[in-house]
Amino acid sequence: MAWQFGRDRLKPRFEITVAWRYLRSSPLQTGLILLGIVVGILVYTFMAALINGLAKRLTNDVVGNLAHITLEPPERVPALLLTPAEGRLQVAVQRLNQQRTEITGWRQLVTSIAQTPGVTVAVPQVIGNGFIQRGEKIAPVAITGCEPENLSAIIDVAAGLVRGLATLAPGEALIGARLAEELGVTTGQRLQVQSERGRTRALMIRGIFDVGSASVNERVVFVELGTAQALMDLQGSVTQIAVKLRDIFTAQQLAGRLAGSTGLEAKNWIDENRRLQEGLRSQGMTGDLIKIFSLMVIIIGVASKLLLAAVRRSPEIGIMRSMGVSKRSIIFIFLLQGWLLGLLGSSLGAGVGWFFCEFLRVVTLRPDGRSGLPIDPAQGEYGLAIVLATVFSTLAAILPARAAAKVDPVEVLHQ
Repeated sequence: MAWQFGRDRLKPRFEITVAWRYLRSSPLQTGLILLGIVVGILVYTFMAALINGLAKRLTNDVVGNLAHITLEPPERVPALLLTPAEGRLQVAVQRLNQQRTEITGWRQLVTSIAQTPGVTVAVPQVIGNGFIQRGEKIAPVAITGCEPENLSAIIDVAAGLVRGLATLAPGEALIGARLAEELGVTTGQRLQVQSERGRTRALMIRGIFDVGSASVNERVVFVELGTAQALMDLQGSVTQIAVKLRDIFTAQQLAGRLAGSTGLEAKNWIDENRRLQEGLRSQGMTGDLIKIFSLMVIIIGVASKLLLAAVRRSPEIGIMRSMGVSKRSIIFIFLLQGWLLGLLGSSLGAGVGWFFCEFLRVVTLRPDGRSGLPIDPAQGEYGLAIVLATVFSTLAAILPARAAAKVDPVEVLHQ
């Protein structure tokens, strides 16, 4: 082999050649280390796909039928000022007499909100309580009034329609499947609806839906916005503006911005679902611990392989040192071995991990098209796994590299 010397070290192609030759000279040992790295990365990507997929599913299940941000008028409470007593002003708040909240001039607000960066849709709604009467049966319901074109903007009623049409006109209603079953009604029949304001109206059932949420299927009744305003005794006003976002995790920041720009009170889904966030955070920490352990296995495997190589090849290293190979070159040879092991093993492991996650997703599919295992192969963090494994494998080679560089060529030659 022709070795080409530089000022104090050999050219990089020599170091690359030696590092690659060392790895190929022990195929069984190198293969076992690569297998260990593949298994470690497989565990890493599987846990990432499982934890992230579970978080995505739980978030979609909770947020899928909710507005990401809800804008409502601030509560206005009347106060009765009494005669000052002992030099202090007393205030009596009459909660039962507080004014009903409603939003006037909502069309301009909706246009302005919809144009806010990050907002996908803003929907004016009239929300109120009421009762549905069908013969002797009376069921409490939540009346939701919206414009017909925005019927599925917040809750995808059209996708969950099981009977009838997902359209609304004055005097029509859409009800959930459980409510329809409870009342024993179907499309085309009429229901007597009475609101909390005492207004009564007969509504024809236009469609029946099942959106996968028991509370929505059992209680919510969708009506046209004008019908809801008449039932709630509102003169062209709405009670809230529901907002959907492009990135649901920006809800807290955008809620503050929208509250400041509109003067309305903004509620976001993150603050309303603290327990969900805590649960997802705990699951994420558990997944991170398992991923850390898988990386530790990689570090231990690479370090042990290269330490053994440093001991076995000490005569070769001594000869190279006696021929002018610098300590820096020896260190670089071992670091290069660690880098190659990490890169090759993690790349193979990422590919195997994706196929494994995709296999689990397919074999656990349910008849409704959802996977029985909450795993999302697209959330496997494959690129991050490759980077981390390559970096940590290179770092694991530092100790063997330093041990190899300390080989004394004189002592080796004497032996």
